[in-house]
Amino acid sequence: MKKKIHLNPGAMYVTPAVIVIALVMLFPLVYTFYLSFNESSLYSTGLKFVGFSQYVKLFQDHLFVNSLKATFYWTFGSVVFQFLLGFFVAVVLNQKFIRYRSVLRIFIMIPWVLPSIIGVNVWKWAYHPDFGIINYFLKSMGLISHNITWLSGAHTALLSTIIVNVWKMFPLVMLMIEASLQSVPEHLKDAAKVDGANMVRTFFTVTVPHISSTCYTIIMLLVIWTLNSFVFVYALTGGGPAHSSEVMSMYVYKYAFENYNFGLAAAASVVLFLITVVFALIYALVTMKGEGER
Repeated sequence: MKKKIHLNPGAMYVTPAVIVIALVMLFPLVYTFYLSFNESSLYSTGLKFVGFSQYVKLFQDHLFVNSLKATFYWTFGSVVFQFLLGFFVAVVLNQKFIRYRSVLRIFIMIPWVLPSIIGVNVWKWAYHPDFGIINYFLKSMGLISHNITWLSGAHTALLSTIIVNVWKMFPLVMLMIEASLQSVPEHLKDAAKVDGANMVRTFFTVTVPHISSTCYTIIMLLVIWTLNSFVFVYALTGGGPAHSSEVMSMYVYKYAFENYNFGLAAAASVVLFLITVVFALIYALVTMKGEGER
């Protein structure tokens, strides 16, 4: 007797979505890896396989090496201050003596819910060397004697974009940390106080260990998001001046859509993808470890 084949009805519903995801995400990813081993430009008639020499050429390009350094400073500076500022604000808002916490929380969340391009334009006016409010206040307080060209200075352009990125993302950190702080059991804090621990010791021995998994997750997500961030650098400085604020995403954009060197841009994209994958794996391991501990 022939066995009847029973089709899983769940698979029938999922298959179309899997096919769409494969076409939209998997195919471009595979093609980018393939393109990274070929020379390809707008002016070439076809693909010319060059193998790993494309990557050798990439790492010999001082602009790419500079973009690696800029990406490190951009990611490190953004994530550190996003987390520290968000953590500090969350701890302050979580204190019982703070009044109107709901109203304060709404105002603090404005940068995060505001469309990025609107926030960028507001900051561009604030950074304006002649009419910007930042230079006006700094000169009023006697901290500077002449106007600073924040977005066109080689030493201030990347710092200026980091400040905007911190302003944009720290409210999200604050929201997630505050939610985690509110889940700390009160009886653990009371037990620590009974044992003679003061407020600071209770915070570091009871609260911090309880919210540590949330902190790890937030940091990893911030790293992944910041590595792939593009809008602020593109809209504020365009990678300038003299490539001083050109992070890897800007490097890929310029080589692909301005220089039309698709092969080199694909190779740079693969490098950025692999760096992101490393942090994504770390995030997955931390998440699984946190679930195992629970």
